[in-house]
Amino acid sequence: MSSQVKELSTAIACRGISVRTTNLAETSFETAKLGRLWQKFYQNHVEHLSEGEDIYGVFHNYESEDLVGAFDVVASWNTANHEDNDKSSAELVTVTIPAGKYLVFTEEGRMPNTVMNAWEKAWEYFHNPDCAHTRTYNVDFEHYIGGNLEYGQLDLYIGIE
Repeated sequence: MSSQVKELSTAIACRGISVRTTNLAETSFETAKLGRLWQKFYQNHVEHLSEGEDIYGVFHNYESEDLVGAFDVVASWNTANHEDNDKSSAELVTVTIPAGKYLVFTEEGRMPNTVMNAWEKAWEYFHNPDCAHTRTYNVDFEHYIGGNLEYGQLDLYIGIE
């Protein structure tokens, strides 16, 4: 795992399906929503994407700046790569990843373990008293390189000041 500061020079408009959850809810099979969100995304939307197209998991609308507050997650694709011909679907939402500064944690391997490992490294980093960066709690996102939700590279972008 590695991390580096990256400046996102332009915003990325994404479209996909969304849930609101908490980290606590995600620790129990009965209350976890993210696995079902990604399963639904994979079953209903991946087939409409080009092979190898990048996929984004966008985290936003943070209720608080700690691990107990609720937040929204959007399983999505970059709208720049698509015509908006799916206006009829009421379940689809649009979210914008803002340009700005991000600390990026990169992992490679089998999903969802790779995703969990990246988030654990990020939480560990930001909870260290010697942490050199401050999270914005505005928008964070998972970038699935090449659109592979089973095995591949994941870049976790955490918004920083």
